[in-house]
Amino acid sequence: MNAGAKNRFPAFVMLALGALILAACAAGPQSAPQQSGSTHAEGQPLIGYDATSANRACELPAEQCPDAKRNADFLDACRLAGFRVLRCGCDDLCSGNVAKAATFYDAAGASKGCAKTGASCMPAESSAAFQDACTDAGHKLVQCGCEWLCNGPLKKP
Repeated sequence: MNAGAKNRFPAFVMLALGALILAACAAGPQSAPQQSGSTHAEGQPLIGYDATSANRACELPAEQCPDAKRNADFLDACRLAGFRVLRCGCDDLCSGNVAKAATFYDAAGASKGCAKTGASCMPAESSAAFQDACTDAGHKLVQCGCEWLCNGPLKKP
């Protein structure tokens, strides 16, 4: 492995950690879901997706809702996929379809799901060629379980 490849991995990790910390600080420890209106600026109905990937029109947030258990895993997946959490009526919906966005790719270009990362798991360094191929395709590497995967398809040679 050349010296340039060794330096790219730590820089990527630091950049990813910095982005996560910045997002966490911006959200604040007691951040509430994004309040939404019923339409986009263009007058189209605002659509949100639930944990089962069903899409629904987003109603204005209700003032009084029954106490319901929030699906923290779904809300985290929504935010980590780069979408917003929307408060629609008494439900929390995601501005994007998390299930559709949950396809990741290995160095061979095979699609995989992203396994939860355990605290004791540290993936081996990915090759510089895989890092470059993922970045060149406009995506980023994500730790899934004990391996690095690209969050989008790699370009065909």
